[in-house]
Amino acid sequence: MKLKKALLGTTALLGAGAALLVAQPASALDVKVGGFSRFLVAFGNLDDESGVADSRSFYFRNDSEVHVTASGKDDATGMEYGAKVEFEVDTNQTVNTDETWIWVSGNWGELRFGDEDGAADNMKVGGFSVAAGTGGIDGAGEVASAPIFFDNSSDATKIRYDSPVIGGFQLGVSYTPDSGHSGSATNPTDTTATDREHWIEAGLVYSGSFSGVDIKASGVLGTADYETGGNDFFGWGVGAQVGFSGFKVAGGFFDENDDLGGDRTMWNLGAGAMLGPVDLSVTYARGDIDATNQDPWNLVFSGTVGLFPGVSLQGDVSVFDRDAGGDDDGVTGVARLHISY
Repeated sequence: MKLKKALLGTTALLGAGAALLVAQPASALDVKVGGFSRFLVAFGNLDDESGVADSRSFYFRNDSEVHVTASGKDDATGMEYGAKVEFEVDTNQTVNTDETWIWVSGNWGELRFGDEDGAADNMKVGGFSVAAGTGGIDGAGEVASAPIFFDNSSDATKIRYDSPVIGGFQLGVSYTPDSGHSGSATNPTDTTATDREHWIEAGLVYSGSFSGVDIKASGVLGTADYETGGNDFFGWGVGAQVGFSGFKVAGGFFDENDDLGGDRTMWNLGAGAMLGPVDLSVTYARGDIDATNQDPWNLVFSGTVGLFPGVSLQGDVSVFDRDAGGDDDGVTGVARLHISY
């Protein structure tokens, strides 16, 4: 009898638990999984381009990420919100994420909280903006050999605000307390000599079309203090892009005043064209580095062709001179199979 009562009680408890599980509402967030996989072939004067002695002149490498995006909307207020996590999934990865952030948006703009690019990097326009292939002067490391932009906070933990687009204009501002701090680490110190603190970045971008001519232009800046020594950092730049009937040209100028690392000036140009399924470009970058008296330059010819939906073949050929002394000029190239999902 006692056993029967125990069994009945257990059955009732399991039934109640199942009822509670069924009664729970479905998640208010829509979760999507995407990302990319890339297979790259590199060749050429890769030791001269990288400065790594005995670097192979021909090799393969992978680059893959899985992106998880959760998004939702509050019908009462119209506010949208969500989170994104970008996982690095290559077999050699020990740090398993690239960028992670939470976002909230409305008719007032969008706020992002987490490890994401700052406003200056997000809103910059330059010759790299029209690059095909892997990105030309801003592409794969084997072909991008000259500086193109002033230092920025990269993926250090920050808060970023992007305004709504009004009359073609959009404003972005971000704040990063510590350039050396990201992820879930606790109690960052403020005594690392090379780290910058209270890093504020801002950008203003304009996009518009006039009689079939597409125009995009921006101005960006960044300012920060070093954690020790009383040194300061300030960078600024302007750039523009013009497109017409599948052709596009762009250029940018960027300047960096750095008490600790030294000053740099960078400018770049680019031109591109869509010819049926093929996207072609040529981009050029040059830098003037005061601290080392170097004037590196980089000329990259790039192309992209779509093979199947979501699949493209990308390629770059780079002519470069790092101007670091010794044998540091030459030609490199990459070919990359890219799949988006």
